[in-house]
Amino acid sequence: MRRRIQWLSTKRAFVSGVALLSFLVVTSSTWALVRGGNGPTDATWERIHRDDTLVVGIDPSFPPFGIFGEDHVEGLDADLAQALAEKMGVAHVRLVVLGYDGLYDTLALGFVDVLISALHPEARRKGVVLYTKPYFDAGQVFVGHSDTPLPEDFDGLTDVTLAVELGSEGDSQARQWLEDFGQPPFELQRLMASEDAMQAILAGQADWALVDAISARLFIKDHPELVVSSIPLLSDPYVMAVRRSDWRLYLELSQALDALRRSGQLYEIIARWL
Repeated sequence: MRRRIQWLSTKRAFVSGVALLSFLVVTSSTWALVRGGNGPTDATWERIHRDDTLVVGIDPSFPPFGIFGEDHVEGLDADLAQALAEKMGVAHVRLVVLGYDGLYDTLALGFVDVLISALHPEARRKGVVLYTKPYFDAGQVFVGHSDTPLPEDFDGLTDVTLAVELGSEGDSQARQWLEDFGQPPFELQRLMASEDAMQAILAGQADWALVDAISARLFIKDHPELVVSSIPLLSDPYVMAVRRSDWRLYLELSQALDALRRSGQLYEIIARWL
């Protein structure tokens, strides 16, 4: 019995020792990773601070996110890149003009540090890139008169006319939702463009419109009598992308984006262009 007690005590001590050792290894590795000690390094982040320059890949053919100005690229994404660099303590931003199809290849080859170009996250690329949280959601939103509360979903539409862009995600979802009813609770008006759907509200031909957030925000700039729902019914997030190995840059970008969101500067940039 005494030998068994001694063996159990030895086993418990061994297990406790292994657990403590594992904890110390994980803790020290995490500390090294965060502090840049003996853990993995991020060569891209080191180069950014050495050159004091953030190199950004952008497609300037998608206004108002990317636009060719008189002698430079401008737009929401360009302004966001500059604001992020300032938050990260980087003095300069160099925008590399790319076609949308060449964005990921250029990032993979190391010619740019980050892609800020109205990107949709793609599941098939998550093995090689890291996506940040969304900085804008271009999903489908309700538009209506400012003196009437906006619906939150299709359940809030009864005995009204909803205008949509033919073939849009809003059109597809509305038709799918209506299939469950023998007697449709609302009339669906399918028009050729999102602008036509919102114009139908002004003409008294529709009560609400369901269109993408970009078209909606641009339209109401000239029509302040209309408002846009703040939360999309159908989400379409825009994110930034870095190489999966650039963990430190990813962390810095994420923290900078959170800081811009908390301070309200992100919304100021969005409002400037949308």
